[in-house]
Amino acid sequence: MLNNIENINGILKLSFSPFYDLRGNLLKIYQKETFKNIFKDIEEIYISSSKKAVIRGLHFQIGKKAQDKYIYCISGALLDISVDLRPDGNFGNICVEELKGGDPIILGIPGTFAHGVIILEENTTFMNMSPTPYSPGDERGIRWDSLGIKIPFQHPIVSEKDNSLPPLDLVLKGLKNL
Repeated sequence: MLNNIENINGILKLSFSPFYDLRGNLLKIYQKETFKNIFKDIEEIYISSSKKAVIRGLHFQIGKKAQDKYIYCISGALLDISVDLRPDGNFGNICVEELKGGDPIILGIPGTFAHGVIILEENTTFMNMSPTPYSPGDERGIRWDSLGIKIPFQHPIVSEKDNSLPPLDLVLKGLKNL
């Protein structure tokens, strides 16, 4: 059951009430009728599992292919990182939110934000739901280490693709000129 919706500079933080009984608990994180005014129809859902110290992102898609994302941490812990790319919003603002496995929280990240995660614990698994399918040709990104966020480990595990993304200042300058 949906308890609360908090708006954090354009990112929705949804809190839920699990159902508990002697068997354990049940957490319903999506029901079309309940969420029809919050989430658009979900087009794809994927589950990602990572080792501690993995950094994924920051990614975004441009134009009509922009992907809203709804993030739920199933197990472990992660830092969810978003950068506001709305020209009329809080352009360039960075939002960091810790999600822990089993917490009854979903983050709703608009498609007008770049998004990534920093994995804090071994065997962290999270779910990403989106109403827009992934479109490789429309994907852009921001280099993870250009945000000024202190990470809690010395040797992050980052893909070659993510390491080759441009820094935040160049991305913001390019978006301002559109």
